[in-house]
Amino acid sequence: EPSPAQLGVIATLFIFGNWLHHSADVQKYFVLKARKGLITDGLFSRCRNPNYLGEMMIYGSFGAFCWNHPLWWFPWVWLVTVWTCLFYPSWLAKDKSMSRYPQWAQYTSVSGLIVPWPGS
Repeated sequence: EPSPAQLGVIATLFIFGNWLHHSADVQKYFVLKARKGLITDGLFSRCRNPNYLGEMMIYGSFGAFCWNHPLWWFPWVWLVTVWTCLFYPSWLAKDKSMSRYPQWAQYTSVSGLIVPWPGS
């Protein structure tokens, strides 16, 4: 059973992950409705996949419930497998598709694939 401190970390990860996932999807929806093209501002300014990062935080919070169990590693093996086999290929396919935009090279120099790059 997680301690109160662990529950606090898990809840924070879950709440922030939900906020990031849904806020990024909302931003993407309304920006693309207004104009087509590469989104390089807001949540997408330093991370090319903030919606996936939010999802990973949500799923990671579920896996964190097993911290104190002898098989704590089992959900993490599953999560890393899903992230590697399903998410990562999607990120690469999206990057390949987005590379057609003229500002792509500059955008990738200041944004991380999944981990946000710090401001320059």
